[in-house]
Amino acid sequence: MKKILFVLFTGILTGTCFLSPGQVLNVSNTEQQHDQWCWAGSTKCVLDYYGFSTPQQCDIAEYVRSTATFHNFGSTDCCVNALQGCNYWNYNYGAAGSMQDILVHFGNLQNTGIATSLTLAEITTQIQQNKLFIIRWGWSGGGGHFIVGHGINGNNIYFMNPWFGEGLHIGTYSFMLSGVDGTSTSTHTWTHTNKITSDVSAIYELADNGNISAFPNPFITETSLHMAHSLKDATITLLNTLGQQVLQIKNVSGQTVVLQKGDLQGGIYFLQLTEGGKVTGTNKLVIADN
Repeated sequence: MKKILFVLFTGILTGTCFLSPGQVLNVSNTEQQHDQWCWAGSTKCVLDYYGFSTPQQCDIAEYVRSTATFHNFGSTDCCVNALQGCNYWNYNYGAAGSMQDILVHFGNLQNTGIATSLTLAEITTQIQQNKLFIIRWGWSGGGGHFIVGHGINGNNIYFMNPWFGEGLHIGTYSFMLSGVDGTSTSTHTWTHTNKITSDVSAIYELADNGNISAFPNPFITETSLHMAHSLKDATITLLNTLGQQVLQIKNVSGQTVVLQKGDLQGGIYFLQLTEGGKVTGTNKLVIADN
């Protein structure tokens, strides 16, 4: 898992001095690559935070192109030319290929969509449970925009706006509910929310599905990783208990890979097998101290 940052405000942001520490999940600034891809930038941000960093925005869009039924996203691969149909808006839930489906497909991140905003208490609970949330802002002039909520301090909400040149911001709760964004003349209203429902405090401790295993496990100097089927151009990632990548092996083919301890410290790690931009296997790996 990414570390939770604890922030104590000593200044006055909204006329109130906060005495209790805020909690902020350390997401990355993820700028959308095309003007209709706020949904791709937002889901990429969420996937990256939980360690599923292999799919790029065009891979996410390509999944939608091959899955969505609410719109024809064209016949051109989104990673070849996104402007041949892929640069189009998306739903946050309730339609094939929605943002809800994207998070499940690429990260097995179960999530639910609701047609309302979150209360301050609900936001606090989400962040305390290490759960990001996706906000849909509906514009008074029509259309909408997606951003990622990732922290709270008193009445202030931390969010990542994927629009060009925006990035990481802090807004009052009243502003998040309704206001005029600095890059727009339209009023936004918080209309919908995607909430993570997976137990992300243990997101990497998913049950072994048999696709990747290790023997010996625990090991001291080296172990053999065994796959349930022959791989081609797959990726094996090793994550620590904070969800941070400590090792990655790319272009894996065949069914067996020897993993050396090298400079890795003794402890618990998690294996993640990725094929075609999708996580297909996970397992726990333990390195014993000498």
